[in-house]
Amino acid sequence: MINLWFFLMLLVALVDWYAVFRDLYRLRYLTKPLVLILLIVWFSGAGGWQGSGMYFGVALIFSLFGDIFLLKGLLKARPGFFLWGLVSFLIAQIAYVLGFNQPRPLLSLPTLGIVITVALVSYFNGGRLIQSLKAKPTTQNMVLPVTIYMIAISLMLASALNTLLRGDWLAPAALLSAFGATLFYISDSILAHDEFSQPIRTGEMLVTVTYHLAQIGLIAGYLMHGVPLWIPY
Repeated sequence: MINLWFFLMLLVALVDWYAVFRDLYRLRYLTKPLVLILLIVWFSGAGGWQGSGMYFGVALIFSLFGDIFLLKGLLKARPGFFLWGLVSFLIAQIAYVLGFNQPRPLLSLPTLGIVITVALVSYFNGGRLIQSLKAKPTTQNMVLPVTIYMIAISLMLASALNTLLRGDWLAPAALLSAFGATLFYISDSILAHDEFSQPIRTGEMLVTVTYHLAQIGLIAGYLMHGVPLWIPY
C-alpha cells in the first residue's frame, strides 16, 4: 500500500538529509522524528500491527525514542542522552529479533552458517571499537552497553538474513528485510566508529541515509510478508 503517507515520509527524509548536509541541526528537531512518525503512520494504516507485526511496531516506536534522544542539539546539552538512545535502539533490535522469529524457525546448517558468519563479522568489526572504548577513561563505561547492543543488532541481522532460507517468506519480502537489516547494521557501525573510534568523513550523512533506507526496507519487507493481501501499490 504505497500511499500519500509513504511519499510524505520520503519527502521528509529528503529534507532531513538536506538538514544533515547543511548542518541545520535545529531543523532536525522536526524532520528527524517526523520521518519515523510518518513511517509508523504508514505501517499502521497498512494493518502492520496484526500478528507478529506487533513486534515491528514496537521496534518503530523505540526507534523513534532513540532518534529523539540522539538529536544533535540535545546531545550537545545532555551528552547522557546517548546512553538513553542506545537503550531505546537496543529494545528496538530485540523487538525486531522477536518479530523475525515468529514462528520460531527450525535450526539447520544454512541457518547456523548465517549465525556464524554474522558473529565473525561482528567480532572483527567490533574489536577495534571496543579497544577504542577501553583506551579512553571517558568511554570505558560504554564497553558493556555497546557490547550488548552489538550482540542484539547481530542477532537482528542474522534473523533477517535467515528469512531468505525460510519457506514461509516470499523472496521479495525476504530480500527487502535482508537489505534493511544489512543497512541498519552498516549504519550503526558507521555511527559507532565515527563516535568512538575514528571520525569518518560525511559520517553523519552516511548514517542518516542508510538508517532511513534500513527502516523502510525492514517495514516494507514485513508488510509484504505478514499482512494478507498487502501489495506495494
